[in-house]
Amino acid sequence: RIRAVCRPESLPADYDHVCAALAREGCYVLAVAHKTVPASPAEICALSQDAVEEGCAFAGLLVFRNMLKPDAASAVAELKRGATRAVMVTGDTALTGVFVARACNMVPAGCRVILGESPTPAGPVRWTDVDSGRPVDDLDAALRESLDEHGFPRVELAVGGAAFLHLCATGQIDRLLLHIRVFARMRPADKVACVQLHMRHAITAMCGDGGNDCGALRAAHVGLALSDAEASIVAPFSSADRSVGACVELLRECRAGLATSFANFAALICYGQVMSGMLKMASFYFAISLTQNLWMLIDGAVATGLALTIALAGPAKRLAAHRPTARILGPQMLAAVGGTVLINWLFAALAYVWLFAQPWFRCNEHSSAEVDLNKWWLLGDNYEASVISFISAFQFINNGFLFNYGYVHRAPWYRNYCLLVVWAFLITFVSYMLLADPNRVGCAFRLNCGSEDVLVDLGYKRPAWSIEPYNSPLGHNVFPRASRWAFWGYCVGNMLATNLWQLLVVNGPVRSILRRKRPLNRLKLKL
Repeated sequence: RIRAVCRPESLPADYDHVCAALAREGCYVLAVAHKTVPASPAEICALSQDAVEEGCAFAGLLVFRNMLKPDAASAVAELKRGATRAVMVTGDTALTGVFVARACNMVPAGCRVILGESPTPAGPVRWTDVDSGRPVDDLDAALRESLDEHGFPRVELAVGGAAFLHLCATGQIDRLLLHIRVFARMRPADKVACVQLHMRHAITAMCGDGGNDCGALRAAHVGLALSDAEASIVAPFSSADRSVGACVELLRECRAGLATSFANFAALICYGQVMSGMLKMASFYFAISLTQNLWMLIDGAVATGLALTIALAGPAKRLAAHRPTARILGPQMLAAVGGTVLINWLFAALAYVWLFAQPWFRCNEHSSAEVDLNKWWLLGDNYEASVISFISAFQFINNGFLFNYGYVHRAPWYRNYCLLVVWAFLITFVSYMLLADPNRVGCAFRLNCGSEDVLVDLGYKRPAWSIEPYNSPLGHNVFPRASRWAFWGYCVGNMLATNLWQLLVVNGPVRSILRRKRPLNRLKLKL
């Protein structure tokens, strides 16, 4: 603009060269011109802008250097590591944008940059090499001539605002969009159009700190305002940290949140499968039931406590090379839930095989129809109910722990201290009821206990607490001491098997092998 309004003789011969050289160094260049108008203030106010600016004399250049934030390069590198393509949409000149993109490694070192500029949106667009200044006559040939190991061109494109509008008007933007790294001289409406074009291809996030970014922040799938001014009003997210590093932090938290939501979903599905699977089938087949205190333990402490603490897992320190699954019926969820359910059902069924083989076992010989329905918990006064009670309790507790594994989007499982404390307490509590001699805790759950006189006949001390008489011919459901430890080891083996399934198959080497051999069909982008 200043060049157009200045008298030609006042402009230095190297005006264009110096301005371009300063822009290549990342400087903001403001040209200054002056003019003496021999008129009164009232007469000057009556003049048009063109009349005031016409015939100015060039005065000089104001040069500003906006230094890159220290964490910008590392943030861009982390975004690339997380399979996230970063582009620059700026109102500055294209050469300044290219310099900044190279400084933060958004444009890889040694990569050729071709700049497309147009005097007006009507075109034409002229492509030139940023470093040599030579024109590029065949852009498609330039994009094909040098490819990296992934098949992407070793060329990045940059366009000015007028060139961008011309490419949009002629439909060329569709084939060039994902090759353009720097969009320069973009007005607020142009930024919105640029974001909407990217949204056609992939989930698109926009970050900005100025009022001219508000439209794009609002239009994007995810908007992050790096400001507490007007931009923060329209953006769904805002950050006081005015750095690109906030984008990395937001992506880490969002991926961890999605992974945690699916982990809680999987845990509750497994909870329901244990409840409606072997537990209900055993209840119907053997005419048994869990006691009321055990139901309260499972629903009140196990399900609620583990669901709450699973959500306390923090995000991973680094972004993974792929996003977490977003498919409820995808292979990851089906493998995680289906494998766990099958293993639990198998162990529950084999537990009865073990029980029926014990010499001390006596099957439940009473009729459930004779039980007072107001005391339905008396249906659990037998070995069949004790076996399913203990093994299902361990399965309920373990299911919450299984899906605490952070994989690559959440912090390691051992960092979720609240869940570990709750899990350890519940495992210890149930183990104590199983392994200890008849005691107040076990008898409150009517597990490993019996009628008072029967316990005395078995060689135990008479309980100092009241026990409602057992509703079975044996009068107790106490396991022999050696059998208690054997069954406890069996329950631990069940937990170990499901944990190995998660570690080796769902989240481990089997998953990695399948991911390499059968990758998902997703949009391939040059990061």
